[in-house]
Order: sequence, then structure tokens, then C-alpha cells
Amino acid sequence: MICRYMIYFILLSVLGYFYECLAMTVWAGKWENRGFLYGPVIPIYGAGALCGTILFEYLYTSYTPMSVFLISMVASAILEYVVHYALEQAFHAYWWDYSKSPLNLNGRICLPASIGFGIAGMIIVYIINPFILPILMGLNEAFAEVTALLMMGLLAADLTVTICVITAFIRRVESAQNFINEHMDSFVGNFLDESMAINSRFYSTVDKIEEKRKKLIDSRFERIADSYEYVYRRIISGVKGFKGNRYSVMLNDVLSRVKKRMKRKENE
Repeated sequence: MICRYMIYFILLSVLGYFYECLAMTVWAGKWENRGFLYGPVIPIYGAGALCGTILFEYLYTSYTPMSVFLISMVASAILEYVVHYALEQAFHAYWWDYSKSPLNLNGRICLPASIGFGIAGMIIVYIINPFILPILMGLNEAFAEVTALLMMGLLAADLTVTICVITAFIRRVESAQNFINEHMDSFVGNFLDESMAINSRFYSTVDKIEEKRKKLIDSRFERIADSYEYVYRRIISGVKGFKGNRYSVMLNDVLSRVKKRMKRKENE
């Protein structure tokens, strides 16, 4: 039984990925690749669908369409808010942002999206589950175990790679920023000594220091953005933005450069 629900979790995570991509494409008017992981899965959808299925199949069987809608809407909002907050605390990053949507709460959830998830819950309960659950329950036990282990193994590998890429990206940008700060400290000290010796004007000195800083930032950050292969760029590009970190401005700068390269690659 557990193996079958593990397969169900993965399948609904894949369906959730395509639902998310299509919904955001319609919303934005252009194709958007969504998700935290590299593969075409969004686990939050699988987790929500699995919890809903267990609830409506075993715990609350006298449900109605309205109760399914309301429970799905509220539960998805809670799940989405908690996951957004957890990712933000873990990586100082966020993968979706509803701050420009009406009736949003801290940009983590919003009423239109929650209504959409409520409708999705009804589709799962009344259309998807009656079709997919009998098939899963009819699977050979050995086949179900092997398939579940294979799927969860791929998911674990994807999750490991994604976490490693994101954390390495953050460390590289932080290291680059520290290098820039150290280099600029040395440069400013030497430059000010020379400027005072020749009575240079203050504003001219400031302009030259800022020009040097911008060139150094461009050089280091362009090098970081160019160093990533397509797979790593795709994972990094899934991040919507960084915040809550003293390097957030620099992280968002490099992130925008990586995304530009992704768009350029897709247009080739």
C-alpha cells in the first residue's frame, strides 16, 4: 500500500508541474518553467494531493464538492505558506512571489491561487483519483515496490543535486563579494594616498572608485554566470529571487545574469 502511494505522490508531483507551468504561462503570456527541482516534478503538489487523498478516502468520506473545494483551498494555502517560509529560511531564496497579486499574504499565498488549488482539489478527487487509484491498487506488489523505489531514488538524487547547486551558487557569490570588498579596500587606500598627494578633487576620486568597483563586479559576476552548464543554469533560474541575506543584492544580480543566458540559449 505504501509503495502505491509513493508512486501516486510522484505522479501527482509531475501532473502538478505541468499544471503550474501551464497556469503560469497563461498568467504571464509566455512559457515559464516552474519548480524547485531540475526534473519535471513539484513535490508540494504531490504532498498536497496525497494528504487530500488520505483524508477523503479514509478519514472524511462523507464529503461534498463544496467541502472538497473549501478544504483543498485552505489546506493548500497553509501548505504553500509553510513551504515558502521554510525555503526562505533555508536558502534566503523564494521560488514564487504573489506580492503583485490581489489579496496576497506576504507574497507567499494569494486568494486567486488558493481558489485555483481548491478547484484542482475537486479535479483530483472526482476525476483523477477514480481513474488512477484503481490502476495503482491493481499493480503487482513486486512491480510496485521496484517502481516506487526507483522513482523515490530519482527524486532524492534530483533533490540532492538541486540543494548542492543552490548552496554552491550562494557560496560562490558570497566569496566573490568578499574578494571585491578586499580588493576595493586595498584599491581605495592606495588611490586616496595618490589623490591626496596630487590634490585631486574629491568628486573625481569618488567617481573613479565607483567606476573601478563596477568593472570589478561585472568581471567577477560575469565569470560566475558563464561558468555554469545548462543543467546548473536551469536549476538556478528556477529561483525567483533572494532576500533576507546581506548578499541578496549581489545574489539577485548574478541570478539575473544567469537567467539572461538561459533566455539567450533558448532563443538560439
